[in-house]
Amino acid sequence: MFKSKQVMILIIIIFSLISLNNVKAQSDWKYSASLYAWFAGIDGTVGVASAEKQVNATPSDLFKNLEFTGGGHFEARNPGISLIADVFYMGLGRETEVEKTIGRNTITKTGSLDLAEWVIEGAVGYRVSKEFELLLATRFYDINVNILIDDTTTSNGENWFDGFIGARYITDFADDWYTSIRADIGMGGSSFAWFGNAGLGYRFSKLFSLSFNYRILKVDYEEGTGRDYFKYDTFNHGFGLAVVFNF
Repeated sequence: MFKSKQVMILIIIIFSLISLNNVKAQSDWKYSASLYAWFAGIDGTVGVASAEKQVNATPSDLFKNLEFTGGGHFEARNPGISLIADVFYMGLGRETEVEKTIGRNTITKTGSLDLAEWVIEGAVGYRVSKEFELLLATRFYDINVNILIDDTTTSNGENWFDGFIGARYITDFADDWYTSIRADIGMGGSSFAWFGNAGLGYRFSKLFSLSFNYRILKVDYEEGTGRDYFKYDTFNHGFGLAVVFNF
C-alpha cells in the first residue's frame, strides 16, 4: 500500500517543481510526462531476520511471478536546467528455495518470497550543452519483504534515502528518432548504489512519442541484527516501454 510518508514525499517533489517553475517562469520552458512499465529482473540477496534468499529472477520469470509494475516520470526543462521527478513500483511473488539459519547451521527449505519495491526520485540537471547535462539526484526507497517457510512468515521492511551525482546525454538523429544515455552513482542509506539507462525513442508528433529503454539499478543495503536484520543487495535490470507526452 502506498504509505503516507511516500505520499508526502511525492507531494513535496511536485510542489517543489511547481514553485521553481513559478519563480523562473519563462516562455522557453518545456515539459514532458510519461507512464512506463519496467520489466526488471532481480539478481542478488534479500535477507530478513534469520532467513536469506539468493534471488535470480530473469525478466522472463516476471511474466510468471509479477504482481504489478508501473511508473511515472515528469520533467520540466529550459536551455539551462532540468527538473525531474520519477516514481516506480514493482510487486513480485514467487516460490523458491530459502536459506534459513538455525543456531550455527544453515539449511535450505522450500518457501515463497513476496517483494514490494517503491523507488521515488527527485533530480536537478545543469545543461552543459544542448545534448549533455550534469545531474544531482536523490532517491527514496521503500522495500517490504515477506518470506514464508513452513507456514511461518518472516517479514520486514526498510526505507531510506540515497544521494547521487551523474550525467545524461540526449540527442536527435534521423528525422523523428532520439536516443538517451544516463548514469549516476551514490550512497546514503545504501553503502553503494548506481543507476544506468539507455533509451531509444520515436516521436509520432510534437505531443506524443514512445521510448524503449534498458535500465539497471544496483542497491547494496544492510541494516540491523537478529530479528531486525534486513538485507537488500540486488540488481534490478531489464527492458521498459514508456508512453511520453510533451507539452
